[in-house]
Amino acid sequence: MKRILSFDIESTTGNHRDGSMCTFGYCLIDGNLDICHQEDIVMKPKTKRYETRIKLHYEKAFIKQQEQFPAFYEKVKALFNGNDYIIGFSILNDVEFLNNACEVYGLEKIEYDFLDVQLLYKTVYKKQTLSGLSVIAEELGIDYKAHRSDEDARVTFLVLKHIVDDLKTTLKEVLRKYHITLGSNKNGEITPCTNGELSKREINYLILKFVEKNYKHSRRYKGGLSFKTFAFTEELRYGDVDKFRRILKRIYELNGRVSAIESSNVFVNTYSDGELPEKYVNSINIRNKDKERIKVISYEEFMEMIKELPEIDFSSDGELLRAHRNEVKKNREKKRLEQRKQKILEMQNKRKNEKEEK
Repeated sequence: MKRILSFDIESTTGNHRDGSMCTFGYCLIDGNLDICHQEDIVMKPKTKRYETRIKLHYEKAFIKQQEQFPAFYEKVKALFNGNDYIIGFSILNDVEFLNNACEVYGLEKIEYDFLDVQLLYKTVYKKQTLSGLSVIAEELGIDYKAHRSDEDARVTFLVLKHIVDDLKTTLKEVLRKYHITLGSNKNGEITPCTNGELSKREINYLILKFVEKNYKHSRRYKGGLSFKTFAFTEELRYGDVDKFRRILKRIYELNGRVSAIESSNVFVNTYSDGELPEKYVNSINIRNKDKERIKVISYEEFMEMIKELPEIDFSSDGELLRAHRNEVKKNREKKRLEQRKQKILEMQNKRKNEKEEK
């Protein structure tokens, strides 16, 4: 486990647009999953309003006696440097509070990627809804003082530690396994932390980027699978993208190729009962119409040919997916803008024609 910053923010109004941040609490966690420092920074908010529905840990009089955020800005900013993970619970609110504090005082916004532990907990344990921190703390038997920022930060980390320990793996592997993409607060835009199964489009994107990187650069020697071009079922491609990519790597190492049924000479049947769906049978029959051009083998026979699968680090998947999703989002917005412009142009032409007819 690498170094982690867990942080939480409290506000005097609950509004992240009025400069009401009054506490910045945090915990710094070292590589051994030990909290090496915990602190609650209390500050006087920009706004004079105190309308929060939540009972703050500190009295109003004490908060009003503190210095304002600019006095702590450099210290807070430095906390975000040198950490491998920035975490929080329902963290988007905290990201917005910190951005707003920077904005109202004319300070440069702090840029970072972040993980929402609330979303991670829901995803890993298949919860139907997002649970509050106090509810999860009670489930896990963790005692803490609610709504004190540094305590919320501490418990947030303990929830994360429970997940990692429970799954007996690393945080990096947890994020990859459950398709968690880190959120981002950069370039004036907040991109939320996301989860969920990968779409076929996203799986194909990961495979495409993998092929681009490995096709020409991973062959150890010529021979082995020379002159063999393999085709696989969608069950393997979309059911286990990690295994599929490991298979691709091994085939390339042995100088083989991978393609569609129409241009392959070996088809690997990955169905455990051996029964192929009709669409594969039809494609194979078309390919073998005049003579046998493609041979069908079982997955076990295929593994005998390649002997082993290489170990591969897929930790870059999160960054690739985030970049891909941002690109898809931008293209979608661009298309909508173009369609809107087209509609406006059509309306203007229609009005012009109607006016000329009159």
